[in-house]
Amino acid sequence: MAIIKRSDGTLVFFHAVPLRDAELNEVTAWGTPTALVVGHDQHAIDAVPFAARLGLKTYGPASNAAKLRKRLDLTGTLAELPPDPVVTFEEMDGTKTGDAVAIVRSQSGTSLLFSDCVQHSPAASMAWPFRLLGFGGGPKVAPLFRLLFMSDRSKLRDHLLRLADVPDLARVIPFHGTIVDVAPAAALRRVAAGL
Repeated sequence: MAIIKRSDGTLVFFHAVPLRDAELNEVTAWGTPTALVVGHDQHAIDAVPFAARLGLKTYGPASNAAKLRKRLDLTGTLAELPPDPVVTFEEMDGTKTGDAVAIVRSQSGTSLLFSDCVQHSPAASMAWPFRLLGFGGGPKVAPLFRLLFMSDRSKLRDHLLRLADVPDLARVIPFHGTIVDVAPAAALRRVAAGL
């Protein structure tokens, strides 16, 4: 889960994980929670109780809205999330689920937060079945993602290349794996070339 403070001081959550009361109190001290973005239906496991507990509006990719509506009360699509200069969300082109990515701008540079499309997991720390399925290493688009969730290789490649050109790009933050904060643009171009 990522917690992003918008320019008006409100908080938007990107995915949801259960929090104990003490942790939740600490988080809500940062700002008023208003929205939950779910990257796609496979990340909706904790969305319903999390959104209900905080009274959050929920948003997700338009291309995945029908599946999301079967699992939660979807307020709207990513395009319907109230605009903010600090954070925007996009659906990844060339994916079946719209696999959301957040673009977060701050004084320390721009961060890209990826749901599943880009992964960067150290192989040594993974159980062998996950290494066998190609989840280790990276940053990359994992083979299983390509097989199950990629719909158009060239569209996905082009979108990754556009994101690599985001001004002041400082870090790539995959929800699966470690942060890439050394030459993140070059890393994304390698990911695109590896498709």
